[in-house]
Amino acid sequence: MPRFLRTMPPSRLHLLIVLATLVSATAFSEHARGDGDDSPTTQPAPDKKKARNTPARPRNDNAAGLPWRPGQKPVQLWPPAERREEAVASAGKAISMGQWTYRSERSATAVDGVPWRLIVTPSAEFASKWRKGGSDQPALSVQAARAGIGETRDEATIPVIEMPEIVWKQRMAADLQNVVGIHFHEFVSNDVARILYTIHKVPADEPDGSPVNGTYEGQAGTRIEATLMTPVIWSLDQSIVVRIDNERTPSKEEREQQTQFRIAHELGHAGVSLDAMLDVIAGPQTWDVKYCKGRRSVFEYYWKRELVGREWDGYRASSGAKIATLRTSIAVVPPTRWSMLLPIPPQRVTQKHLQQFNDLIALIGPQLVAADKAVQEKFHAHHGEFDAPVGP
Repeated sequence: MPRFLRTMPPSRLHLLIVLATLVSATAFSEHARGDGDDSPTTQPAPDKKKARNTPARPRNDNAAGLPWRPGQKPVQLWPPAERREEAVASAGKAISMGQWTYRSERSATAVDGVPWRLIVTPSAEFASKWRKGGSDQPALSVQAARAGIGETRDEATIPVIEMPEIVWKQRMAADLQNVVGIHFHEFVSNDVARILYTIHKVPADEPDGSPVNGTYEGQAGTRIEATLMTPVIWSLDQSIVVRIDNERTPSKEEREQQTQFRIAHELGHAGVSLDAMLDVIAGPQTWDVKYCKGRRSVFEYYWKRELVGREWDGYRASSGAKIATLRTSIAVVPPTRWSMLLPIPPQRVTQKHLQQFNDLIALIGPQLVAADKAVQEKFHAHHGEFDAPVGP
């Protein structure tokens, strides 16, 4: 468990800790669509790696490319006297570590009492691989691509596997024999979230330590700020497989239209899965100052896509056969910050409160499962279970 590292004057900052957490890996094996009355199936697959809070040996297999140990880390808020001038002179200078460049930036206005921000961007060598995401950027969407045997697949689109019915019966598991399209998808992460936690009084006292003047309209309590210190990556793997009914639909024109409908329907499932992942990582926006409760976030990220080959439950499960898969990776970077209000004074905030907040941020597996299930059900409610999506 983390320990408190420093106690600050009650007017500004109460407690500060830092947690390094092995983020959880969660999986969905498939979303299948039947050709009769069978309901779509969303089957959880076993976690590839369970989260641990026990110390582990230093490793370099994480987005920041830095050694790590789950648990607490010492934090030095100010440089020692003998290095103060050096620290002031180096403020704002960029430092490159691994694939990322770090720099500090003084805010024009101190948001939530934070005058400096840590900014992380891809280093020059890797800048072409990562694209900026966010509300001020083009929406992150998904597309599907059909490719014949021997054709090169587009690394920006979800591969579509078109499988004749006779081959489908040979390669698909028994519980998938009666479906006509499958959206295989899995949320994956084996990364480390390094998060700095600070605890603040609400409302904050004046700089001299006296209570805030005037009438505060909201309920008094505590604000917890969780500031991301290094990049952390979550990924979404997706493949689409559709059945080609050569025998049931002899007409080539009708069969082509049928195939396009099935691809479009599964692509709709792929789009809402991606949206759900982004929403869960960002967290809810339920800030309520009046009752001193709720959460909000400042969410910054980069993204990239690549084609990988991987196994999926239900497809030649016993043979280890792989399917072309699109992996969309979301690199969440500083100055990302998650905030939470609690209607209790800072003195009553315990490590349990911090650990629960940390788990909501870093161990998001259960939230991804619930969010994906909800958006898939909503998608079927609007578009039906068997037809291509029509309208918004």
